[in-house]
Amino acid sequence: MNVVKLVKGVFQDVTSHWKRPAEGNFVSYKEIVNLGLGGMGNNFTMLLVGYMGLNAGNTLLGSTIGIRPLHLQYMLTVQTVLNVLFFFVRAHIVDNTRTKWGRFRPYIAFMGIPLAIMSVIFVFLPFNTMSYNDKLICVFVFSITISMIQPLFTDTYSEIQTVITPNSEERAKVISINSIIFSAAPTITGLFVPILSNMTGGYTNINTYRYVLAPVTLLGLGLNFFTAFGCKERVVTSSSYVQKVGIIEGTFMILKNKHWWIRQIAGLIGFLEGATGVFFGWIYIYGVQDMTSYGLLNTVMGTASGIAMAITPFLLKKLGNKKLLVYHNLLNIVFLIILMFTFKVPMLMFIIMYMNSLVNALSLVYNQVMHSEVKDYQQYICGYRMDFVFGLAGMVTMPISLLTGYVIPYVYECFGLTTNYDILFDPNVRNSLFSVLCVLAIIGAVLNLIPFCFYSMSKEKHQNIIRVLRYRALFDDFETGDFNADIIKDGVEAIRTGLELNESPMPDVMALKAELKAAPKGEAKDEARKKYQAAKNFAADKAEVGIFMEELNKFDTPLWQHKVENARALLAQDVNALVSVRDSIIADAKNLPKSSKEQREIRKYDIQQAKAIVKSGKLIKKNYPGGLIQPDENKVKAAYAMPDNSRAENKLRNQAIKEAEKELDLYYKTIAPYAAAQKLVHSFENRDEVVRWAESNYDKACEIIKAREEEESKKAKEKKHLTGRRSK
Repeated sequence: MNVVKLVKGVFQDVTSHWKRPAEGNFVSYKEIVNLGLGGMGNNFTMLLVGYMGLNAGNTLLGSTIGIRPLHLQYMLTVQTVLNVLFFFVRAHIVDNTRTKWGRFRPYIAFMGIPLAIMSVIFVFLPFNTMSYNDKLICVFVFSITISMIQPLFTDTYSEIQTVITPNSEERAKVISINSIIFSAAPTITGLFVPILSNMTGGYTNINTYRYVLAPVTLLGLGLNFFTAFGCKERVVTSSSYVQKVGIIEGTFMILKNKHWWIRQIAGLIGFLEGATGVFFGWIYIYGVQDMTSYGLLNTVMGTASGIAMAITPFLLKKLGNKKLLVYHNLLNIVFLIILMFTFKVPMLMFIIMYMNSLVNALSLVYNQVMHSEVKDYQQYICGYRMDFVFGLAGMVTMPISLLTGYVIPYVYECFGLTTNYDILFDPNVRNSLFSVLCVLAIIGAVLNLIPFCFYSMSKEKHQNIIRVLRYRALFDDFETGDFNADIIKDGVEAIRTGLELNESPMPDVMALKAELKAAPKGEAKDEARKKYQAAKNFAADKAEVGIFMEELNKFDTPLWQHKVENARALLAQDVNALVSVRDSIIADAKNLPKSSKEQREIRKYDIQQAKAIVKSGKLIKKNYPGGLIQPDENKVKAAYAMPDNSRAENKLRNQAIKEAEKELDLYYKTIAPYAAAQKLVHSFENRDEVVRWAESNYDKACEIIKAREEEESKKAKEKKHLTGRRSK
């Protein structure tokens, strides 16, 4: 009966919120399905492209074409170094993309096309007539070219999942459902590709890639449009927000993000964790040599991720990100230890790998949630929304990654695995290699777990960070005179819930826990459990509301009062006076007292401010030698208002936007400390007025949102009715 009730509840929830999200949520089920279908397209498109990856376990480049593992690693090293340049270009392009479809969706729609075409051309090259050096050149050229484009397709799809909703709990639900939908793609290919490969000679034969994988890659291109045109990007910023941070400046900001560093370090020292990833495929290709069984078992293996994706939101709600991650890693270590003693028996190996796959698949959801939270935290600490710059910041650890990348290929070659992968048909060689890989994977899993003992981003802390971002967005809209109903509604509700949480008394959780233990079984026990859980959740929320209250009352602290005083002193001068400021002000700031915490905070701020002022003076001399000239900000609005009905009009409009924004960006970059001082003083002077303005417009904002939703619902019904009439 409970199962029937659950199914009915799910059906009712889906049908009720198919086109309109539930109260407090942002994403409808229709949008989630569109996201999932696009994910299927992404998976299909990347099927063949994935075999272009420069790694030692690659069956296409290694076993089929015959490139040595260490040579693949050499090329990967060059590719990684070149990726620094590629990241600069991609980060600048994507983080400064502003279209009516958003930042990510245009790339999701169209960047898969060149990837699919290049990978198909590659597999039809005449490798059987080429010399080894010619093969090396072809592999290098195609792989490098693909690596330039691939993140514009795959990373933008990953990033849209992080901005589809600002609600962390809903995000976990969206990612989980989306993962279940798009996982149908690898499930389908995991079943049919190995079976069909029997007809083309298996994974060691080039015909498998030409006539089985290539058609699937081309098939996926159309599905990408579901995400591109059926999803929205929701970032908590003001209506008038314009990205003004440079990619180098943004990278240095990210390097101050402690949560980002924890995730980065875990990946660096846990690089060996995936050493056993080749077991399943290699045992069936070189050991069992039964691709039909491999295809069937691969399909069964795919169900592990489906189960994991379905239960992850519940586990996240129950345990939170950190606990779930710790439990996942501990179980991973246990399964790797068991695998070391069972991989010689294919069916036992499959069972252990299935259980390990189920546990590892939990990370598909919670990793995206954690990544989103780290990005929100970055926006909280620096005031800028950055996405692709995170990839560029990751290049800081590139030298370590390059060195550690040679470990697995070196191990392969130590066992004689060079251009001749046929030695894996020898069980003695294969088993010896796999034993070593198991040990390496266990070491990697243990090392990966250690940094996360210091990870402190809880669900409640993230909720209050979102409250802060919504509160800040009100100031920007008030300053520019924009009226955005969503910004006002969300901002007012953030203030109200934050104040209510702060002023409410802390519940006696221990007393309620004692009542739960003493309560008799039945309804009384259930009621006591509900009260205890509600109190426990409330206590956790209240424990983190200080983040929001700190933002709300920041101008009452000595540090912020000092910032306002300094800002007013700076604004009392003409902005051109920054040219005559001397470098000695940096030394003066460094000589400030630092005995107490308050003094250290003020000293640190003054040093940063002095450096910014000196830099601004130098930029004024460089960029405006004839004197500082403020550009007309209305040029940007006028450019965005230009017609966009044809290709020619679109080209003119984009050029006008680019020129107007470039002019503004140069100006504000040049006078950065002066502009920041203006914003700070205005925020201080208007802090009470902003809240009054938002509260007075709250009802109007709610009415606008309600009317908009009703209009959308009306249009949807009319469209459905019209479609029904046409079908008749």
